[in-house]
Amino acid sequence: MKRELIQKAIDEAAKEEANLVIWDRHDTFTVENGAVKDIEAEDDHLRVRMQDGKATVYVEYDSIYKLVVDKERAGKGRPGARPGARAGFGSVSG
Repeated sequence: MKRELIQKAIDEAAKEEANLVIWDRHDTFTVENGAVKDIEAEDDHLRVRMQDGKATVYVEYDSIYKLVVDKERAGKGRPGARPGARAGFGSVSG
């Protein structure tokens, strides 16, 4: 997945105070809305500090195939948005 698209998802999650769900080839994990600000977009990977700094996750951009800005689980959605509204960013190989 391209860095620009990943940065767009991070920015939207931060702006909307939403969780960011990241799928890669091996795992799926959720960065809660308070920790989205701790995501660092490096040249070829993300570095995510989680669990109050007790864990750091590194994810290569090439292994990410789906990002979801999850407003429902964050407990805050946009006024007027339907419940469960999500914005997804995906990657297509080929």
